[in-house]
Amino acid sequence: MDNPTKAKRGPKHKVTPNPNAHLICMAVDDGLPFIDDAVMAGLYIAVGDSGGKLNVRPRHLRKVICLDTISTVEVLPRFLNNQAEPICDRTARYLVAAARIALGGIERHLNRHPLLKARLQALWDKQQRIDGVWDSTVDCSSLAGWEWQEQYAA
Repeated sequence: MDNPTKAKRGPKHKVTPNPNAHLICMAVDDGLPFIDDAVMAGLYIAVGDSGGKLNVRPRHLRKVICLDTISTVEVLPRFLNNQAEPICDRTARYLVAAARIALGGIERHLNRHPLLKARLQALWDKQQRIDGVWDSTVDCSSLAGWEWQEQYAA
């Protein structure tokens, strides 16, 4: 017999795993520029704008790309609109689509800059050994310098 609670029609929910979520969160907290580039690219490619105004908020997308799994089910309860109500399903779909594009850009950047990825991972591991939880107050000020050094070293 079929499960009566399972939807039978419509598109299946897409779930995107994000194995680099911890690295992305560290890079977001440190304000590394490649994150902003990926976020804006995801917004303009997947969502677009209306009259020069973005249809979703970049700060929401920065939070979405830090999730371990990205789907509309995960996104819907996390954000509020301008009237302090939960965002609509369409906005959640926009955020998820933009996040998938942003993740692609971030993964390409991390693959092109393995020293930056290793540095982010080393800082994450160090923080996990200290107290088991990521704390944005840890001194990560050298990350931007690492990215620059890696980019122009050769």
